[in-house]
Amino acid sequence: MKKYFYIVVLLSLNCLSQVNSNENQEILSFNKVDVIPIFENCKNEKKDNQRDCVVNLINAHIEKNLKYPEEAKKVNLESKVFCTFIIDENGKVTVTEAKGKPTSFKKAFENEAIRVLNLLPKFIPGKHNDKLIKVQAQYTVEFKLKDDKIEIIDYENTPIVVMSDETIVGEPNYEDEVIPFQVVEQIPLFKECKMVELENQRECFQEQMKKHIETQLRYPEHAKQFKAQDRVITLFEINKLGYVTNIKVRSRLNDEFRILFESEAKRIIGTLPQFSPGLQRGKTVIVSYSIPINFKL
Repeated sequence: MKKYFYIVVLLSLNCLSQVNSNENQEILSFNKVDVIPIFENCKNEKKDNQRDCVVNLINAHIEKNLKYPEEAKKVNLESKVFCTFIIDENGKVTVTEAKGKPTSFKKAFENEAIRVLNLLPKFIPGKHNDKLIKVQAQYTVEFKLKDDKIEIIDYENTPIVVMSDETIVGEPNYEDEVIPFQVVEQIPLFKECKMVELENQRECFQEQMKKHIETQLRYPEHAKQFKAQDRVITLFEINKLGYVTNIKVRSRLNDEFRILFESEAKRIIGTLPQFSPGLQRGKTVIVSYSIPINFKL
C-alpha cells in the first residue's frame, strides 16, 4: 500500500501588528507577547527552548492526525495551506483563516488543515503585562506525497471529478499549478485525437498512449537473457507548450535489472510527441499523467 507523509512547516512567528476583537481585547503575535502560550509538556523546558518545544509538539500532532483528502490522493495532488489561528485566554485554539493554493481540491485541503489545527490540545495561555491575553500565530501545513512512492492511477476505471463553481473560492490562478489529468477540463491531445468527440477524447488519449508504448518498447537485452520482468510506474507532466517534462519512474525491483527497466521506461516516455496542451478555464496549463509500463516475456 502506498504510504504518505506530511511535511509540516515550522510555526511562523512573524511580527503581526496588534488587532482588536469585537470585545476590544488585545491580540498579540508570538513575537510581541511577554510570555508565549505553551503546552503542558513544555513547562519544564528552559524559556529559550519553549518555542521549539511548542513547534515540535504541533508537528507531531499534525503528523499523527492529518488525513490526506482521498480524492486529492487519488490524483497525486499536493498543496499548502497557510493558516492563522488564535490561542485565547483559556488556551483554546481557533483557526481564523486558511488559504490554500488554487487547486481543484482547495477547499478540501483548507478544511482538513482547519480541522486538525482546531484539534490541538489546550495551551497554557500567553501573558502580556502580567495579564492573560489572546495570542495570534501562523502555521503552514504542506500536503505532500512521498517522492519515491508514485501511485498508478487507473484512469479508465476512476470516475471523472466534475468541479462546481462553488468548489474554488475566487478566481483561480493556474499560472504555476500542475493539474491532474483526471480533473483537467480539456486534456492534452495526441494529433490523432483532435477530431474526436469530447466525451471520447480521454479514451482516445489512453489508446494512443498504449500504442506508443507498445511500438517504442525495447526489452533490455541483459534482462531478457535472465528472463527478468518488471512493471515500471511512470509519472510525467505535459507543459503549456505540449511537451513532456519532469519524467519520474519507479521500478518494483531492487536488483541489478532495476536501472535497465527504469532507463527504458524513461526513454519511452521521452519519445512522446508534442501534444495540444491541456486547458483549465480556457487557459493552457501543465497536466500530470501516470501510466505503468509492463516488461513481460
